[in-house]
Amino acid sequence: MLDYERSLSLDFEESSYIEKDGYTVRDVSYLSPHGGKVPAYLVVPKTDGPFPAVVFMHPGQGNRTTFLAEAEALALKGIVSLLIAAPALRNDYPNDLSEEQMLNLMVETITNIGQYTQTVIDIQRGVDLLCSLENIDINRLAYIGHSLGATWGGVLAGVEERIKSYVLMAGFSSVSEWHKTSEHPLATLIRAKLSREQFNKFISELEPLDAIHYINKATPASLLFQFVHDDEFVPKHQADTFYSVASSPKEISWYKTDHLFTSCDSAYQERTKWIIKQLGLNNN
Repeated sequence: MLDYERSLSLDFEESSYIEKDGYTVRDVSYLSPHGGKVPAYLVVPKTDGPFPAVVFMHPGQGNRTTFLAEAEALALKGIVSLLIAAPALRNDYPNDLSEEQMLNLMVETITNIGQYTQTVIDIQRGVDLLCSLENIDINRLAYIGHSLGATWGGVLAGVEERIKSYVLMAGFSSVSEWHKTSEHPLATLIRAKLSREQFNKFISELEPLDAIHYINKATPASLLFQFVHDDEFVPKHQADTFYSVASSPKEISWYKTDHLFTSCDSAYQERTKWIIKQLGLNNN
């Protein structure tokens, strides 16, 4: 389900760029094997390469700008960043939908299995893009994903050998279990909207993609898990399972904040320091 054709043209395009003090933010896109273009930001230092690189994937509540400030800070330390927009954000929806129509559309989007496999494959194509650039050190690649980005980053870690280090923030070890058991309003809405047959089909297609089937195959890549106490989405047992089944080397940290790590400077500082160390750079 996660195979993709690397021989396809990247069809890499740059639509605009912004010059900043020490780096450039480029608005780019590349071809998705599932069709259409993958919008992304490519943040490139102005110093000489070759550069290590980080791929970012935002939470479901975010977009490709979510980690932009973080990527800009990394650029000043000599790191390229690629910030990708998830497939669900690439659709143009009508503005005049009723609340009920919006809810139905949201449920349809969340239960679309194709978007999840596409997320993983589009990230792999992003790695292809980075590896095609002359100023990238392909032996020093890392990944940072949050929520949606961490859940599917856990799958990515089991199938993508070129990425050497992963930071996974508040991800699900088993998103299928969450859909079956969570009392979160979003989970209960989906169960209410789908017929039993539709829901069972969704779960049967989703279960093989749970991160627990992949994260144990991440070695030799290093893993840093960041979780939140009393997370409204990710229960502690899911976090514990994600870490316990993961291959080594691995580390885990817990924080007192919300699911989105709002104003959690300690989590930001820790993952930045960890990524810089993993990429073999000076933390100063």
